[in-house]
Amino acid sequence: MYEGKQFSDYIIRLRKKNCVSLQSLCEGLCTFQELSYLENGTRRLDRTLEDMLLERLGIGAEDDEYYLNPAEYQRWLCRLRILHSISFEQFQKAISLLEEYRSLYCGETEGISIDNIGNIPATDKLELQFYFSMLAQIRRCMGASRSELYVLFKKALAFTMPMFDHKPLTEMTLSLKELNLLLETEMYRKGGCRPERYHEITAYLESRSLDKRGRAKIYPKAVYYLCLSTLYPEQKPESDPLPEADHISSRNVIILFKQCNKALAILRDSGRMYFLWELLSIRETLLNHLPENFFSNKESQAANALHTETKEWKWVLKTLSMDFHVPLKTFDYCYLYVIKGAFCINDVIRVRRKMLGLSQKDLCHGICSLRTLQRLEACTTSPQKAIISDLFDRLGLPKALTRTELVFDNPEVRTLMESIRESVNDHQWAKADNMQKKLKKLVSLDIKSNLQVMENVELGIKWGQGEISIIEYYQKMLKTLELTLPYRAFLEEGQKYLTISEQTCIQNLMLAMDKKSPEFLLCLHRLEEIYLPYAKAEIFEAVSGKYEYIMGYAARTWTNMGQYDKSDEYGSSITHGCLRFHRLIYLHDSLYDRLRNYSQRKTEGIPTDQELDTKKELTRCLLLSRFLKHKYSEDFFKKKLTSLSD
Repeated sequence: MYEGKQFSDYIIRLRKKNCVSLQSLCEGLCTFQELSYLENGTRRLDRTLEDMLLERLGIGAEDDEYYLNPAEYQRWLCRLRILHSISFEQFQKAISLLEEYRSLYCGETEGISIDNIGNIPATDKLELQFYFSMLAQIRRCMGASRSELYVLFKKALAFTMPMFDHKPLTEMTLSLKELNLLLETEMYRKGGCRPERYHEITAYLESRSLDKRGRAKIYPKAVYYLCLSTLYPEQKPESDPLPEADHISSRNVIILFKQCNKALAILRDSGRMYFLWELLSIRETLLNHLPENFFSNKESQAANALHTETKEWKWVLKTLSMDFHVPLKTFDYCYLYVIKGAFCINDVIRVRRKMLGLSQKDLCHGICSLRTLQRLEACTTSPQKAIISDLFDRLGLPKALTRTELVFDNPEVRTLMESIRESVNDHQWAKADNMQKKLKKLVSLDIKSNLQVMENVELGIKWGQGEISIIEYYQKMLKTLELTLPYRAFLEEGQKYLTISEQTCIQNLMLAMDKKSPEFLLCLHRLEEIYLPYAKAEIFEAVSGKYEYIMGYAARTWTNMGQYDKSDEYGSSITHGCLRFHRLIYLHDSLYDRLRNYSQRKTEGIPTDQELDTKKELTRCLLLSRFLKHKYSEDFFKKKLTSLSD
């Protein structure tokens, strides 16, 4: 993303855009002096601290690639395994991993109290906050009492928000993790939670400038907890079912109904389902308690549509929960802590060098000593960032050690790139073209990786609009890939490291190939070699967006080749990953792939372990597409259902 001065400029721009003072940004987190060093571009901070600062400024890290030294990478891996164990309900394993993490990174925690945390260094505060935050949600899943949970959540929150109950939120700048802990602390508060506090939190979120996915991670939960505290003061968040809410005033019903709809809209726009079942259940209750005159006669159809929509979406979630044995409700908040796209710098340099056929001597010439590179590749040292940046540059990689696909310092770039992807996925080519032309003016095309991304996007739009032949598309996409990576280096045997942009170029190249050609099958095999290890190591959430994209494509390819078991294996990991990590974007595709495999087996007389109801499966795909507002997919499944009826 950004390195040195670029990163500091980005922080300054974000801070000014959000009208956040230096004092407010660092309060409870780090010293004013540390933040000043960062903004001056004279010093970088610990990565966990920088991530927290970005989060306080409304930016998540879902699209980033992180390059970590060996110690940082091991810490990331330890965290990821804890998060994976919790999300997959392996609580005893999670406890064991968490205690191992505590001994490595937190030290003794018994004597720590809210009164003595003031002088703890920023990085240690964040480690301790992670430990107590994970412990709290594990203990909740294991049936801990309200009083125990209150103590754990309050302690976790106090590491960076010691004044959380004595200062208005409007005077604070908070991250998603801090807001989440605030929600939880209030829910288990002695004497019961206060609806007015949740009103304060939702109002704070509505006033904040958050990116789309960041807002989806916290606003729906805040609204759900607000509804719980107002409608059912004695109800714990994990309780089920909800009682009726006959005591609530019409005014409160209307307020909650509108906020509930807003939260659902945020989930739809981001393709996520955090607290989706809970919010749909709340909306169902609220619909039954709205004043009779809330909908006018002209709006009666809209009211009926909302009732139907709510029931349909609940049906989809309930049947998916039953069929795939996953929780119906959102029981964890691990998604707030998952950092994707992390790589060990030392491994990347070693693997990339061998990919490109460079000797150690050739790579380090004029940059560092041969001994330094040898120690680096052996993971026994972490050289200066200037050396790493120069090595990356020679390897065809952007110099920044934390980055998105594009290197930029303008916050608008991230939003535009996301909007372009959405438009392309829905085949809105003209809209995507207008946005990519605007984006082109905001990034430096002198940076090869930026040029690669922009040419990749432009070629995809031209092909989608029918302005370019398949042969020309292939030739230009190949040239785009080779801005940073020789194609032959990808095709040869051996370990691979490719940037997200390079992987996208290769997959787009494959779109223009004969699907039975040796070239296509070799490309597919090389991509599988990159991504299958993540599934085997049970950490595919670390690359889940790209994993779903690449392996979903592989699954569909194997279906077309009659390899139904292999396709189902890939599709199953995608489906379970989507459901466990509350992602909807690829869910309808993976469900449809499963149905295609089933139908082909039936047609070819191949025995199958399970019976699928074709109408039910297509209906779920249709409703999921509609929830995501993917018009292209929705129309496709409508046609499939219509042909089934005929």
